[in-house]
Amino acid sequence: MKALCSGIFCIFSFCYLYFYQADIMGISQHLASNGQTFYRPLAGAVLITMVLKLIQTGVNSLAKLSKRSHALTYLPSILILTALSSISPDVIQDMRLLSWVWLFPLLLILSGLLIVFAKRYQPYEPELRSLGFLSQLVWINLGTLFLMFTFVGLFSNGNRYFHQRARVETLIYDHKYADALAVIRQMPHTDSVTTMLTIYALARRGHLQDSLFEYPLTGGSAVLRPGRVHSLLQPDSVLIKATRKSAHYQLTGFLLDRDLRSFARYLPHYYPVDSVRPRYYSEAFYLYAKRISSRDSIPSGSYAKYFFNDK
Repeated sequence: MKALCSGIFCIFSFCYLYFYQADIMGISQHLASNGQTFYRPLAGAVLITMVLKLIQTGVNSLAKLSKRSHALTYLPSILILTALSSISPDVIQDMRLLSWVWLFPLLLILSGLLIVFAKRYQPYEPELRSLGFLSQLVWINLGTLFLMFTFVGLFSNGNRYFHQRARVETLIYDHKYADALAVIRQMPHTDSVTTMLTIYALARRGHLQDSLFEYPLTGGSAVLRPGRVHSLLQPDSVLIKATRKSAHYQLTGFLLDRDLRSFARYLPHYYPVDSVRPRYYSEAFYLYAKRISSRDSIPSGSYAKYFFNDK
């Protein structure tokens, strides 16, 4: 029973950290260390799982719960695992981990009291009705363990959009711009930070002027560079340095604001010849020159689609 509980807990903890919460853990460590350390998913999942198992071993050596309540020795480790992965989606405005700053000590005290109560009740437990793998002892402990896993799932960060955004942040931080853009395409909606990162990733790949409006965008030119919004992982200085003197950023800013008059005034400075103008610049100049007002038959991913949207 003990070996089975130990194996299932270690498998759950590793898979949960490595496959589900890796990007969230990376952001948590980056913010907690003020950018001085970095998180590696495989090493982090292994080390955290080992530490949690050592904590359980210590609790078990003190409590010596060996019957129906043995799974309760995993409760402090479960609380720590939940707290570690409970970073708030609004972490910039709210640095609390979903109120765990005050809630975690209280739950830890309650779990200690529960373990003490179980230890005192252990001598009075009724005899087991069966033995072996399918025994009552095994299934009661496994049931308790799975209830704890449910607790982790309910009270850790399960915000799907924040997980996707954290994935985008991690991929861009690792310079995997194509992978980050593939994730952005699958996102149901976007925010200002994700828009800023979308523009940055496209600029780094050289596709800002011909692919930008195929992605969900919000915030206008105010989100081109850090100022009103900030990336959780990518330093502001890196984003600003890479885009400060970019002509594409200047022209794209006019397009995001639908300011075709200013766009048409600056465009000849960079592209005096029509035939060499990138896709979106040609579309935008055509809209300005022809004073197009019809919304019929506008292809998806074109600048015209963005220009007329919500106007």
